Amino acid sequence: MTMVGTTLYVGGVGPGNYTNIQDAIENATSGDTVFVYHGFYAENIFIGKSITVRGENDSTTIIDGDRLGTVVTITASNVIIQGFTIQHSKNGIHYAGIDISTASNVLVMENILRDNEGLGISIRGPGTLHTQINANIILNNSYGLYLEDSPQVNITGNTIMGNGEAAYLVRVSVSHVSNNLMSGNSGLGLHLEGAFSVTVSGNTFGDNKNGMYLYDSLGCNVIDNTVYRNRWYGLWLKDATENTIENNNVTKNGDLGVYLDTSYDNTILSNTIVDNDNGIYFKDSSRNIISDNNLRNDKFNADFVTHTLLHFRNTWRSNYWERPRVMPYPISGSFKINSTPYPLIAFDWSPLRKPPEVPLSETQNRDGNIWYVGGSGPNNFSSIQDAINHAMANDTVYVFNGTYHEACIVDKPLHIMGENKTTAVLDGDGTKDLVTIVADYVSISGFTIQNSHFDILVNHSSNGNISGNTILSGLHGVSVQNGCRFLTISRNIFQDNVYGVRLYESTEVTVSYNNFHNFKLNAFYFGTALAQGRHHWYHNYWDKPHHLPYPIRGKIRLGTVSLLWLNFDWSPSQTPF
Repeated sequence: MTMVGTTLYVGGVGPGNYTNIQDAIENATSGDTVFVYHGFYAENIFIGKSITVRGENDSTTIIDGDRLGTVVTITASNVIIQGFTIQHSKNGIHYAGIDISTASNVLVMENILRDNEGLGISIRGPGTLHTQINANIILNNSYGLYLEDSPQVNITGNTIMGNGEAAYLVRVSVSHVSNNLMSGNSGLGLHLEGAFSVTVSGNTFGDNKNGMYLYDSLGCNVIDNTVYRNRWYGLWLKDATENTIENNNVTKNGDLGVYLDTSYDNTILSNTIVDNDNGIYFKDSSRNIISDNNLRNDKFNADFVTHTLLHFRNTWRSNYWERPRVMPYPISGSFKINSTPYPLIAFDWSPLRKPPEVPLSETQNRDGNIWYVGGSGPNNFSSIQDAINHAMANDTVYVFNGTYHEACIVDKPLHIMGENKTTAVLDGDGTKDLVTIVADYVSISGFTIQNSHFDILVNHSSNGNISGNTILSGLHGVSVQNGCRFLTISRNIFQDNVYGVRLYESTEVTVSYNNFHNFKLNAFYFGTALAQGRHHWYHNYWDKPHHLPYPIRGKIRLGTVSLLWLNFDWSPSQTPF
């Protein structure tokens, strides 16, 4: 969609510059660019030709509709609009910050859509195919995005916050909704209705009324999303058929993690559904497959209700139910005749003895930007901490090979990745706490981290991932403390530390597929409540082959009394990784 042609200027001090954006558009021809210098433009503009309209700066180049109608109307194909704040449309569902109709190949990129009393961005009609909505900030509108009857749309990398509804998509087909942050909206994060073959991947749905609603939709893929802390439901499927819900992290939702209502032939696969009020609930839903999920919730992990025996036919298999299970796991439900419930039980006949392993690639970036440290790029940072300070939530900090003598504090959700775990080296010079993590949803992988007090200190941080590192020559390799939950420590080498892994007043930490070879203790834990003795250890290599379960010592303090407590790696590896 790169345009080639004349550039017309609006604002600024050039002798031929236009005063109004619409005047420049009227004098442009197909392929031209209208460049708008920063300023306040009280206009309702109409773009009816194939041009680029670009603002100097998205926060200081403002188009204000004065609540008189739609602010920007696009009816031509092959249009780019970029770099504006677009605000104050008229109230009502027929008005928007940007309205696109009967126009294909439109790119809306790097704008701020805010305070529109109607819709932030409206896209309607089958002629609006190949629309791209990329990297916009959409704030405080009645609806952030509203799409209807639009095929082959890409919605990527947007921040959609503080709206009534974040994104409302009706009869959208063969489209992608990826790597968006939909958080803090008073209604839904994402509403998909009558959708066909839409892929929803890598998004974050948090702190909304409900996370995502999939209604009357077929063949959609909901993959690799984070759905957390929504007031009621995380993922809600109603009258939905042949959809795939896979590899999502569904946590801390107020009522239900995943809810299926009269939905059939869906696959719920390899999701982490933990710390919700309730896990999975089915109402009159049948022929669904629920497999390889990790379930650990406050009230129940799974439940169902059915009004006919046909709705009893779901397949539960190979899920992990809070802890290792040897016997089939019963899923309680009820069969209702009129309003009278009768108990009914389904079974996971082959429950897992250990949580499903999350692939290392799951720690890599799906949201945001990548910031580089080291290497030879012209804009690369020389300091890891400088890159961390510059990054936004869910960005990646990629560190090229080299030795870095600095202590880092990670205080936002980030992916910290080294180029190679043997040659991307963080060295503490024998004194520092080297990497301190104080935010949720942090991952760190691909480093040698060495020669410090705490090589990695995790403090008041949950849902993180420490994977694929060599951690050596510290007092503590990894120390997890003060209320951390649902942390994964996997596929690391712990060597020549005094203590390998220390878990202090934390719970539900998973330690798997690591090599341990340390001086004093490979691992230990301490808690002041029984729940702080609940951790998951499996398939680690402990100095040498162990043919029996390997005990991990801990202490639980109840009042002034300390009790010896044991966890076990029930299936230790016989060979190092």
